[in-house]
Formats: sequence, structure tokens, C-alpha cells
Amino acid sequence: MKNIKKSVFALAIVGLLTACGESDKKVNEAKVHSVMTVLPLNRQELAVKNFSGVVKENSTVSLSFRTPGQIMRVLVKEGAHVRKGQLVATLDTKDYQLQVDAAQTQYDQLKNEVERLRKLHEANSLPGNDYEKATSGLEQLRIKLQNAKNQLSYTQLTAPVDGTIQKVNFEPSEMVSAGLPVMDLIDTRSMEVEVNIPNDIYRMLSNTTEAYCLAAGNRYNLHKKSVLAKADANQLFTVKFAIDGHLSAGVNVDVYIEMGGSETVKGFSIPAHAIFEDNNKTYVWVVEQGDVVKRHAISVSGVDSEGMAVVVDGISANDRVVKAGVKALHDGDKVKIVTQKNTNVGDLL
Repeated sequence: MKNIKKSVFALAIVGLLTACGESDKKVNEAKVHSVMTVLPLNRQELAVKNFSGVVKENSTVSLSFRTPGQIMRVLVKEGAHVRKGQLVATLDTKDYQLQVDAAQTQYDQLKNEVERLRKLHEANSLPGNDYEKATSGLEQLRIKLQNAKNQLSYTQLTAPVDGTIQKVNFEPSEMVSAGLPVMDLIDTRSMEVEVNIPNDIYRMLSNTTEAYCLAAGNRYNLHKKSVLAKADANQLFTVKFAIDGHLSAGVNVDVYIEMGGSETVKGFSIPAHAIFEDNNKTYVWVVEQGDVVKRHAISVSGVDSEGMAVVVDGISANDRVVKAGVKALHDGDKVKIVTQKNTNVGDLL
């Protein structure tokens, strides 16, 4: 009887231990979380950023007469290419020519008179004061004559630079005032490409190693010309590049900016949602040997335009950083790495 009781007791102990073992196994299995990982991207390597740009003229010049009058001829049409100094329009010159003729007659007459008075003055037959008045009057007429000639020359409108006529605003026989734009000229001496870039690229512009654009299958080298240091309403900065070669204004191009070898691009890029905070410190989960996760404290310098966090310290290129299933993890948790899309990543549902 005594032996029977001992046997029953032993069996009870074995059954209890077996039940406890199965319970612990279930608890351990429950701690295995499914996660997705990513390897950090090394930002020290050469980075090429692509943006959309547009070709623009160096400037647009409004051509106008410096004197009023009636337009006699318009010698160019919209779209015409002109050279510097080329005549593009003229005013009626009749009245201006009459002013020149009248001033010339007065000047010639007084000039002869002054010459006669000079001889009298040298012979001491004319007071010096009278001679000075005559020479002063001659100088005034010379200035009047030159002004009349200038007004006559202002009736000729010429192109100040090489370019293309964008718009003609008046036709022959129309009256125009001085300074009123008669036509617009696109300065084609040098074209430029304008592109809008986000803040993170703007901060790295000093580290640009090369810039170029592609248009119709052709490559054109670009050289940084100017940067507008104020962002627009979309938080973009306007950069203008001088272009090697000629492209028509208004053409859209693909702009490529290469950057590298700078302190500002060092570090690694990881998805921003892989980061979490605890006690005002920033961490990521890294899957270590044995598929166990451990938190790594990191330093982040910001988030780039593609939504990637820039990590400057705390991880290496070979670290398997958890990018999905972050919130359900604890230090030392066992994880299962999934490579396909999982509808319940991290066992969150």
C-alpha cells in the first residue's frame, strides 16, 4: 500500500513538471515576433540627385526709343534672331533732321563770325570781353547742334545684345513715347537652367562635385551661377546654373547633381519609421546573432527629402535594423525575420 502511494505521488510530480515545461514553451514561443529588417545605406558614397529644371534666358530686354515719334519701319518679326548693333526699327526722321539742319546753319554762321572777331582781338581792335562772349555763344550752339544730332540718332533702334525677338508691340505709323517698349528681346548670349531643390540638398550645395542636365538625349554640363537663399512657399530653394551649349528657352530638362566627400553626407540612411524614442534618447532595434534584438542608441542629423533618417552615429553598414514591428519589441526578444509582405507585421493585430 505504501509503495502504491509513492508511485502515485511520483506520477503526480512528473505530470506537474511536464505541464510546467509545456507552459514555459508556449510563453517562449509567444515572445517570438515577426519583423522586417533593412541594411543602412552608406551616405559617404557618391550621391546623385535628380530634379526637374527649365531652361531660361539670361535676361529679357525691352527695346524702346529714347525720343518720341512716329514709327517708320519695323525691320524684324517675332522669333527673329538678331545680332548686337543690328537695326530693328526706325522713327520718322523729318522733324529731327530739320532741327539738325537749323542748328548746323546757326553754328556755321557764328563760327565764321567768331573767326573774324578772333583776328580783330589779336590785332587789339576788339575788347577781350566781347570776344569771350562770342566764343561762349559758339560753344552753346555747338552743344545745341550735338543735341539735335543725338535726337536724330535716337530715331534708330538697334539690338544691344545678340538675341531673339520675343514680342513686337507696335506696327509702322503708330506713335510712341520715349521709353515705351517697342519690342522684347531675349538675351541668348548665355542660357541658364533653373531648378528648385529641398533644404537638405540646399545645405550640401557647397559639396557638389558635378552637375549636368539631359535634353533630347544630349548631355549639357552645368555650372552653379546663383542660389536664392530664401525658400518659397513649398520650402524649396531656387538654384540657377549656367549651361555649356545652347537650348531654347522654356525647354524642360532633367537635372542631375552629384555630391560626395563631405562631412554633411557622412553617415547612414534608414527609414525614419525605424526610429523610436525612450527617455529623450533615440534608438533603433538591431537584430544580433541568434536573431535576438538589442536597442542601439543613435544620433540623427535630420530627415532627407526622400523620408530617410540620416544617422551619423550608433549603427554600421552590416547592422540588420528593424524597420517594421518596432513598437512590440523589448531588449532580448527573439524575432523571426520575414522577407515577404506580412499583414500582421510585428504581431500587432
